[in-house]
Amino acid sequence: MTPKPKTTKAKKTSPKKAPALGGESFFELGPKVKTLALSLVGPLGLELVNVEMTTDNGRRVLRVFVERVDSANQGVTLDELTSLSRRLSALLDEADEAIAAGAKDAGPAYTLEVSSPGLNRRLFREEDFRRFSGRLAKIKLPVDGKLRTVKGRLATKEGPFKLITESGEIPFEYGPDLLAALIPEI
Repeated sequence: MTPKPKTTKAKKTSPKKAPALGGESFFELGPKVKTLALSLVGPLGLELVNVEMTTDNGRRVLRVFVERVDSANQGVTLDELTSLSRRLSALLDEADEAIAAGAKDAGPAYTLEVSSPGLNRRLFREEDFRRFSGRLAKIKLPVDGKLRTVKGRLATKEGPFKLITESGEIPFEYGPDLLAALIPEI
């Protein structure tokens, strides 16, 4: 039997002790990566939606979500996502090079993913809830003392946040830990 050739995925190195990024661990780099990404999206006519540092099947993933500033007319193109990914990757590589000479451990490998939020987008920011008022969504909310996924229409344009369901209105408060996503209506 001939052995199968090993395949490798292109990965970036995330610095643990990078002077340019402040010496944080991978999961603490989100705000600084967000700052780097913000410096790139404006000139491309894009808006940064969220930066997510996570693990997926044991691998570290840096996810950057962007959308067109005026997304009502058109979405983000593949060319724009590719351009942003390359530019952000170059900035992250510069931070990696800043520590490569003297550091014993340049940090754990990670995969950079740059994408649009998509049709079933998560709602990350308070302004997302207001912007998508009237749309069908699912939100994890406390119901009868338990956390449940509730589906309904967002009623969040003005005033307190509400989800309109078949059984009535459910008021809720925005918070950074609130898990919510749009449900595509096609």
